[in-house]
Amino acid sequence: MKPRLLVTGGAGFLGKHLLQRALEFTATGTLHRTAAMAIPSVMFHVCDLQQPQDVRILLDRVKPDIIIHTACSDQSGDLAAITSAAGLLAQQSAERHIHLIHLSTDQVFDGTAAPYAEASAPCPIHPYGEAKTQAEALVRSLNPDAAIVRTSLLYDLHSPDRQTIRLIEATASIAPCALFIDEWRSPIWVENFADCLLELATKDLSGLLHIAGPQALNRWELGMELLEHFGTPATPNIQPGTIQESGLIRPPNLTLDSSCAQHLLHTPLLSLRTAREQVTR
Repeated sequence: MKPRLLVTGGAGFLGKHLLQRALEFTATGTLHRTAAMAIPSVMFHVCDLQQPQDVRILLDRVKPDIIIHTACSDQSGDLAAITSAAGLLAQQSAERHIHLIHLSTDQVFDGTAAPYAEASAPCPIHPYGEAKTQAEALVRSLNPDAAIVRTSLLYDLHSPDRQTIRLIEATASIAPCALFIDEWRSPIWVENFADCLLELATKDLSGLLHIAGPQALNRWELGMELLEHFGTPATPNIQPGTIQESGLIRPPNLTLDSSCAQHLLHTPLLSLRTAREQVTR
């Protein structure tokens, strides 16, 4: 019998890829305000993850063995939902002995002491990073057996993700578009990351784990690679820029050390170049 997997945020970017690839599981997804695309053999449940009664009803119906919590991760959304949903799921999964994998972010750090390992102390510098830091602490206190996975930027190579679409659209404009050369991340192909999470779902692991790309790239390098991949020439209005010039407050270097994940998982962590080669083979 296949293990029962519940993916919160099943209509989201990562959730959709997880559910499409979860062939070794009986998979179910949640959605709230966003409609989900149909996925063969996957059921969806509408659920407000901030409401205790909704969460209890959901878990009574699905009876999952594993929860991968990807919902409430949108930086432009309701930041209060990040902590409330994490707390509810941590408490309920602990009480019901459900293995919880909680998704977090590199933005729990301030970007001044990279590369960041699991033992690095969180030090967020903006509200989203603070909310994700609080959510991590809630999960650890309410469900010590949960796994907390921090990752970086996710990109797609089969169809452009939301940020890549904006960049492609910028090539049809004359409006200036700056890509930072001094903001470093560890981007990972969403399909590669989904496979890592699904492998992790088969293991009895708890605590913090960094799963991100093995190659540090700045925003300019990442943008140019993705434009090339999707056959879109860069236009003169797309220029390298710096965080200081923008006037924004952003962590400059959020490179993650994922060596523990590389040791624990059979799924390799792919660089952007290797991922592109795999897709275009």
